[in-house]
Amino acid sequence: MLLKIIPGGAFVENTYILQADKSDEIILVDPGSQIEDIERSLKDVDFKTIHIWNTHGHLDHACGVEHFKSKYNAKFFIHQKELPILNAMPSAAARFGIEEFADVIIPEVDGFIEDKKSYSVGDLNFETILVPGHSPGSICFYFKEEANKKEKMKQDIIISGDTVFAGSVGRVDLTGGTNMQDLVGNITKRLLCLKDETILFPGHGPHTTIEVEKQSNPYLMGNL
Repeated sequence: MLLKIIPGGAFVENTYILQADKSDEIILVDPGSQIEDIERSLKDVDFKTIHIWNTHGHLDHACGVEHFKSKYNAKFFIHQKELPILNAMPSAAARFGIEEFADVIIPEVDGFIEDKKSYSVGDLNFETILVPGHSPGSICFYFKEEANKKEKMKQDIIISGDTVFAGSVGRVDLTGGTNMQDLVGNITKRLLCLKDETILFPGHGPHTTIEVEKQSNPYLMGNL
């Protein structure tokens, strides 16, 4: 299994490329404004088809979607509750006033991601976990070692978007956010119940594990 992390853009957002070992299809997660960096990474990957799956619809995670949809005829998937956030990207771009967001285009959604569903894309199998708080339709992608035995994964992994970070959690004061109690409660119920060795790959910053966040994340300690 290939897993590439491409950080970049004004908010140093993590875009991910995932590919099964013997597949010519890739999953592109959260293509942000670091389009040139993503394109350079794609040159090192042998693929025919791109599937775009977004954890949520905030500008820094979705402003590159239209580029890759148009160039590679890719399909785009996101939770339905993120539609208002996607549609608000131009106004969010104007509010931030950052040049790289100036020409953002709202992408057409090809399908909606559902909670607690199993999906298979390009020979990779994963489950979805809805963790609202940062945004109403924030989805985590859960790749279990057991469900991907051909890929020789060493442990389970989660692409966690802006729900939980190494030592922190997502903001709740952006478009679609609720409150910290809601976010922390959902992280606790839906993510911290997973295996301690599960690796979290967040929307910003370095990867971490469930165990580390249980033990040291100041927002989550005491909530177990």
